[in-house]
Amino acid sequence: EHVWKSAEILRDFKPGDDTLQLQLEDGTEMLYSLDTSSPQLPHLRNPDILVGENDLTALSYLHEPAVLHNLKVRFVESKIIYTYCGIILVAVNPYKQLHIYGDAVIHAYSGQNMGDMDPHIFAVAEEAYKQMARNNKNQSIIVSGESGAGKTVSARYAMRYFAMVSKSGSKTHVEDKVLASNPITEAIGNAKTTRNDNSSRFGKYTEISFDRRYQIIGANMRTYLLEKSRVVSQSESERNYHIFYQMCACADQPEFKSLRLCEADEFRYTSMGGETAIEGVDDRKDMEETRRTFSLLGLTKDFQADVFKVLAGVLHLGNVEIRNVGSDRSSISSSDPHIAAFCDLLGVSPDGVTRWLCHRRFVMVAETVVKPVTSKRAVNARDALAKQIYAHLFDCVIQKINAALQVPGKQHSFIGVLDIYGFETFDINSFEQFCINYANEKLQQQFNLHVFKLEQEEYMKEDIPWTLIDFYDNQPVIDLIEAKMGILDLLDEECLFPQGTDQNWLQKLYNYLVDNPLFEKPRMSNEAFIIQHFADKVEYQCWGFLEKNRDTLYEELIDTMRTSKFPLLANFFLEEEPGGVGSKGIKVRPARPGVKPTNKNLRTTVGEKFRSSLYLLMETLNATTPHYVRCIKPNEEKMPFEYDSKRVVQQLRACGVLETIHISAQSYPSRWTYIEFYSRYSILMSQQELVLTDKKQTCRTVLQRLIQDSNQYKFGRTKIFFRAGQVAYLEKLRLDRLRGACVTIQKHVRGWSHRRTFLRMREAAIILQQYVRGQRRIRKSVTAAALKQGWAAVVIQRYWRGHLTRQIFRMVRSSSIVIQAFTRGWIARKRYKKMVEVQKALILQKYARAWLARRRFQTLRRLVHNVQLSYRCQQLRKKLEDQGKENCGLLERLTSLAGAHAQGLDKLHSLEAQLGKSATEKASLEEREKKSKEDAAKTIAQLQQEKDGFIVQKQDLEKKLADTATEMKGKEEGNYGSDCSLFLNLFLRIAENNLDLQKEDHEKEVEILREENRRLKEERVRLQRQTEEGAQVNTDLQDQVIQLTKHVKVRSFGRIAHQARQGEVIWSYSSPSMSSVLSVRLSAGRVLERKQKEQKEVSDSQIEGLTFKVEHLQNENNQLQKLFQEKMSVNDSIGQEVTRLNQENMVIPELKQTVSELQRHKQELEEQLEEQTRGMTEEASQRRYGCTSSKQLDMKDRLIRKLQNKIKSLQTSEKANQTPAPTIPKEYLGMLEYKREDEPKLIQYIILDLKPRGVVVNMIPNMAAQLLFMCVRHADYLNDGAKLKSLMNAIISGVKKVITDHQADFELLSFWLSNMYHMLNCLKQYSGEESICCFIFTQIFSDLAIRIYHQFISVMEKALMPMIVPGMLEHESLQGISSMKPTGFRKRSSSIYEDQEVYTISSLLQQLSLYHSTMSQHGMEEVLVRQALKQTFFLVGAATLNNILLRKDMCSCRKGMQIRCNISYLEEWLKEKDLVQGTSAMETLKPLCQAAWLLQVNKTTDDDAKEIIEQCSELNTVQIVKILNSYTPIDDFEKRVAPSFVRKVQGLLQDREGGSSQLMLDTQYRFQVTFPFTPSSQALELLQLPSSLRLGFITRI
Repeated sequence: EHVWKSAEILRDFKPGDDTLQLQLEDGTEMLYSLDTSSPQLPHLRNPDILVGENDLTALSYLHEPAVLHNLKVRFVESKIIYTYCGIILVAVNPYKQLHIYGDAVIHAYSGQNMGDMDPHIFAVAEEAYKQMARNNKNQSIIVSGESGAGKTVSARYAMRYFAMVSKSGSKTHVEDKVLASNPITEAIGNAKTTRNDNSSRFGKYTEISFDRRYQIIGANMRTYLLEKSRVVSQSESERNYHIFYQMCACADQPEFKSLRLCEADEFRYTSMGGETAIEGVDDRKDMEETRRTFSLLGLTKDFQADVFKVLAGVLHLGNVEIRNVGSDRSSISSSDPHIAAFCDLLGVSPDGVTRWLCHRRFVMVAETVVKPVTSKRAVNARDALAKQIYAHLFDCVIQKINAALQVPGKQHSFIGVLDIYGFETFDINSFEQFCINYANEKLQQQFNLHVFKLEQEEYMKEDIPWTLIDFYDNQPVIDLIEAKMGILDLLDEECLFPQGTDQNWLQKLYNYLVDNPLFEKPRMSNEAFIIQHFADKVEYQCWGFLEKNRDTLYEELIDTMRTSKFPLLANFFLEEEPGGVGSKGIKVRPARPGVKPTNKNLRTTVGEKFRSSLYLLMETLNATTPHYVRCIKPNEEKMPFEYDSKRVVQQLRACGVLETIHISAQSYPSRWTYIEFYSRYSILMSQQELVLTDKKQTCRTVLQRLIQDSNQYKFGRTKIFFRAGQVAYLEKLRLDRLRGACVTIQKHVRGWSHRRTFLRMREAAIILQQYVRGQRRIRKSVTAAALKQGWAAVVIQRYWRGHLTRQIFRMVRSSSIVIQAFTRGWIARKRYKKMVEVQKALILQKYARAWLARRRFQTLRRLVHNVQLSYRCQQLRKKLEDQGKENCGLLERLTSLAGAHAQGLDKLHSLEAQLGKSATEKASLEEREKKSKEDAAKTIAQLQQEKDGFIVQKQDLEKKLADTATEMKGKEEGNYGSDCSLFLNLFLRIAENNLDLQKEDHEKEVEILREENRRLKEERVRLQRQTEEGAQVNTDLQDQVIQLTKHVKVRSFGRIAHQARQGEVIWSYSSPSMSSVLSVRLSAGRVLERKQKEQKEVSDSQIEGLTFKVEHLQNENNQLQKLFQEKMSVNDSIGQEVTRLNQENMVIPELKQTVSELQRHKQELEEQLEEQTRGMTEEASQRRYGCTSSKQLDMKDRLIRKLQNKIKSLQTSEKANQTPAPTIPKEYLGMLEYKREDEPKLIQYIILDLKPRGVVVNMIPNMAAQLLFMCVRHADYLNDGAKLKSLMNAIISGVKKVITDHQADFELLSFWLSNMYHMLNCLKQYSGEESICCFIFTQIFSDLAIRIYHQFISVMEKALMPMIVPGMLEHESLQGISSMKPTGFRKRSSSIYEDQEVYTISSLLQQLSLYHSTMSQHGMEEVLVRQALKQTFFLVGAATLNNILLRKDMCSCRKGMQIRCNISYLEEWLKEKDLVQGTSAMETLKPLCQAAWLLQVNKTTDDDAKEIIEQCSELNTVQIVKILNSYTPIDDFEKRVAPSFVRKVQGLLQDREGGSSQLMLDTQYRFQVTFPFTPSSQALELLQLPSSLRLGFITRI
């Protein structure tokens, strides 16, 4: 179970002893038997100081138990899964997700030397990437191990590292595609086995291509030995390939409906293992990921659908039922739904498939025979077809992936990642295990040769004599497998025979290979053979070897598949053209020629194909620099951090780790640089040796003295090489010396303590003896009488002495009282005088301070008033200028209105002409009317004559009638005649009246139009006068509009009334009897009425046009009125302000006179005060009078100051109200004027050509910003928006160009960051908040300053990053506290760079001082300096803590002391620069301080655990546990952290709420930068233009 046990020798071994008395770790004792003839002693254990090392080659004793124990300590106790073993990285599968693979960890390992950090897969990937870039040589990373050891995950992390550190920045996203290929290959090539839930069932070699800039440009994938048998059969508790279960999980989705899928347990090929699900795995989500990566690689939806069709067809093919028909026949039902689904999906003929699955065709010489086969052979044919289809599909998908990963561009170099199966041995081993172990034999041979080569190169580089190292060579095993008449050769030969069997092949092996010592025949079996591999003996069962090697499929089935209507399937079975092996067509010359088939029609066997691909792989690996990763499976139960020593040692033997140890142990495994040896073992040196300056010679002298046998060590150029066990011997000597020193120190301390105690006791004893002896002598020599006399004398003396003492006391007391009285009086008087002086001083100070405060307040108030008045005057000037612009606009509008008015006059003239024409027409009409009247009169006269004749005739006729009738008729006719004559007279009058009315109307209209014309002329004159008179225009126009509307209304109303009266008169006198007369007589009236209507329509249209024109003029006048009212209001306000200022100016002489009188009065009061102070005798009266006089003086002084301030404010306002042009010469406004065409020259001289180290720039910080702002201020003062915008854009573009061209220039970035910040402050200080333009450009300048700040911080970080780890961690700032430990092979890589600079904490402080001085020199504000230093200190703390977390050798108590010391240096630097307050820089170092404290504190008891939880508040749970697990003692006096204590701390940390779970701190984190407003103290008015800047084209205003 334990393989090896640790024990301690209880009794020294002596030659001839047959037993060793040992004590195990659990306390039990045992006897270990020895062979007295040649005693084989047990392996010696390494010192505890070497246990748990990062590199196994650093162990002093290199053997199997030491390696196993070291791995166990690191894995179980320290929870570290990676360990170096020379050039091998041993990776133990933790079966748990760890926080060591984030992007921050990748950045931490990027650029680091191998061995500087803890072992990691990223360190191996970085070493490969670095060697590729440095040596221009292709690299390979070989990842191997058992199933379930973590090979796939390790290879995936290596490719992820390359994708992260070599970002191409192109739009093709090749890195993402390379990583996206993993889910697809895992879906179609991985499956669940008894050992692993995601076991790769094929080998894979991925070449990642790089261009000349070492950026990924593509990838290519080669696969080896896919396990096709898994498609048709799985062992118990295993699954088929993942893709089948993913498809079944998505059977209900629309895309998979046509595939006729069902649950996985309903298909034979997916249910043979009994398990269709994996705990914690969601096949449906995995299918989504698979399809997403298909799309990411650019594989079309149609191709994906074709792939799923083929896979579904394989599943349906497995469910085809083949039944026995007799003993030698078989058949398939035509109604089988699965055979129908298979044929439909793949487009093949159902008849052909069912026929050739159950029959076979034999070609004879003369005929062809079709023979039925048994159901067993038919099932084999079905399974063979399924395996062949899946294998072709697998190759097709890999080919498509390779095509998708090819990007245009020439490959410069590549890094290959080989994920291949490790050495395997099971209870039943078959053809697959044979091929796998054959491949591992080839890889082990290549590995041994590479290790041997590296050892030889190391010896030659160090000028050490090379001695031949004996190591295991597995070439005989390889010859046994692949040589002529070897196992593969005999297997291919047996496959050539149609009737060949596994038994016949096995018998040939027994016959031909029986004499080979590496080949054995099992004792109890005739169906197996045994091969002695480099790792172990393996027994192979011969059953199935021939069938798997042939991999045959009936030609009839192949022909059927070729005739498929499904193109993808038909392409699978096309005849292959003869060519070389390999996807790239690389011509490979194998080490041994393969077996050539005698017939061209014979297919190449699987063994031959695998041997050819293996030769190609070995050629590729031999042409590259290999890096090895060996994955170890710690236990079979997949329990996290459980260590099964038996299983681990089997894998260590199989993967070549122990062989590396063996090769290293053969020579000089322990190697130290001279500096490391001197630092570690200086304690063993004598004083004379330490005095020597040549450290190499000192090391030589010490070693020659300590180790007598010179063969146990060798001196190289840079290192000392030790045989196995010599470092342990030196460690023992060092420990003995330390123990001896401790004993010596303890001896002297204990002796001093005991001597001190003894002397104290001796002194006390002597004193006691003196008193005892004196008492005894007194008792012996003194009598009773003598005692009485002596007592009486003592009493007398007592009283006498008392009397004398009392007298002396009384005399001294009286004297003392007198002295005290005088002294106290003097002191009281002195104190009183002091109090008086203090009170007077307080009064004077009070009034002086009050006077100073008032003076400051008045000065500030004057300043505020001046600023307010200047601002108000500026605003009034702007308003006046705006009003002037508006007046100009109004004048233009008035001009346009005058033009419009002129056009209106022209129209009026045309109307007058038309009226003249209408007058002439009217005259002609009147003449026509006169003629018509004369004609009518003539007609009436004729009618009258005819009427008289008719009357005469009528009278004659009436006379003949009866008298009564004649009289009646005569009366009627008389009435009728009178009525007719009356009507005619009335008609003529009406016609005359109508003509008169029309004439009057026309005359009135002409008069109205003339009146309108006259008034429009007056309006034109008034409009011209309005520009001078103001608001009178509006009232005139309104009166005019009212008059016009009245005229129009009166005229229209009169016409309507006249027409109404005319109609009433006409129709009142009409009657029905006169209709016939009116129809004849009124024809002339109708003609007149028609003409009258036409004239009326013309006049109405003219009136409407004039009315519309009047309304338009009225609207224009209203607008003009509003504008003039606004102007008048502004003028009124300006006039009022001017009047007020004039009135105030008139008061100034009176105020001046008052001030002079008050000043005179003040002087008189001061003189009185001085006289009174000199003549004061009593303190109280002096104080009261002084208070009253000082109060009066204070009141007068306030009044004088108030009046003076008022006078100054009035004078200032008076000056502000004057013309803008300055009248006083040599008074500058803090502005610079330049011409527009000089703007490029201005930008060139002030921005582009300005150097931060110029003399003028150093004398006047932020001068560039001040000059630019003065130009901006002048452009804004002139209200020249175009010039201001152009200048601002030019400034921004110029600064951007400068910082872009000098991205890595710290001084220039600091200079422009300071100037941009000053520019922001100037914009805020001198510009009003209401300025929109100022606000916009302030935002732009703020964004530019933020950009410069981030670039500035990046440059600082880039310079500081190489100094942080050496200065804070590696440099020993505390002398005498060495933390050097033995190192292994990996640490040797850093010794190549001997010339690189060594950084210390002083280097870091010097760089920080340089930064601070540069920022101060450029006038950067303190608040910005503090923010930059806060960011810098955060980087120092984060980078240092991240390095501690990734370096186990830095987790020690002494290193914690060094870190605390270095932090104190940083704090002292902050105090020296006066930056402790306000920067929060030390707050950013809290995590590092707590980590250093954690390394130093005790870590044993429960109280220690609670204290750790309380103190480490800035560290999260993952970081605390990582530090505790990585804690490494430097000496034997320190103790390791017990795993129980770590678990206890971890349990207490579970109660913590929130917090991050990330291991690393993000060094790219940026604190938010702010630019608070800081007013400038520089007066722009006093700034002079330096002549060195060549700014002669700029003028000060």
